[in-house]
Amino acid sequence: MTAQPESPKALNILDTAKRLFWKHGIRRVTVEEICREAEASKMTFYRSFPNKIEVAKAVLQRLFDESMEEYRAIMAEDIPFEEKVRKQLLLKFKGTEGISAELVRDIYSNQEWGLREYMEQRTEEALKVIMNDFIEAQKKGWIRRDIRPGFILYLFHRMQDWVTDEQLLSSYADTQELIMEAVRFFFYGVLPHEQKNHES
Repeated sequence: MTAQPESPKALNILDTAKRLFWKHGIRRVTVEEICREAEASKMTFYRSFPNKIEVAKAVLQRLFDESMEEYRAIMAEDIPFEEKVRKQLLLKFKGTEGISAELVRDIYSNQEWGLREYMEQRTEEALKVIMNDFIEAQKKGWIRRDIRPGFILYLFHRMQDWVTDEQLLSSYADTQELIMEAVRFFFYGVLPHEQKNHES
């Protein structure tokens, strides 16, 4: 696990790197560019991060940590399960806003960086929590009783393949649109449902 920076300057570098990675991917962004945009010296950068890839790992780690914290907060709320699903959709929308196809490609196509392995490890950890919640919801009749948990897990894994499919991605305006389509399809299938503003 990458140690999360605590100093204001390091956090600013992290925020700046995230913005640049989301827009351009990781490969195209340089340490010099991050420092320039963050108005930080390279010395300040290297005091907190050994290289660009460690910054990317720290960005992804913070994203996962914050998302799981928000997910747990939603699941702990005393509201109907359907409303929890809507809030999860909003959470997913917020987390993927502005994400570029380049970033997804860089994470999943470069074996040397170790980012794909990190993403897969954190995703598996998250899926264990989510699947436990879904199994409990199924017992209470909040989701279909006739669907196997193993199939739900299979769909989760396949959705990761969809967002890196160049042919499929070419049919959408951006990566976020495809991600949200996949998430809505997972929760609602092909049947119509009442949409909120963030789902349209």
